[in-house]
Amino acid sequence: MRTEPVILKKLEALPDDVALLRAYVGDRLTWRNPQHPWRVDSRFKLKGVPTLISWENDAVKGRLEDYEAHLEHKINALVSGN
Repeated sequence: MRTEPVILKKLEALPDDVALLRAYVGDRLTWRNPQHPWRVDSRFKLKGVPTLISWENDAVKGRLEDYEAHLEHKINALVSGN
């Protein structure tokens, strides 16, 4: 996966108060189910994997969908709040 090394590299450089939570979606067949729990959950509404979501005070502050979650400048903007 091309995304994981980029994400981990970026997170290593962040302050200690930033945490990465990883949630697995299952195998391909499980993920493709339109009723997958991560797809239908009103808080997450995942469309693709991986997706990066920035949370602050129990609310989604920003997100990067699967097609952009490997782009360093987008990750920087997401974690810096810009």
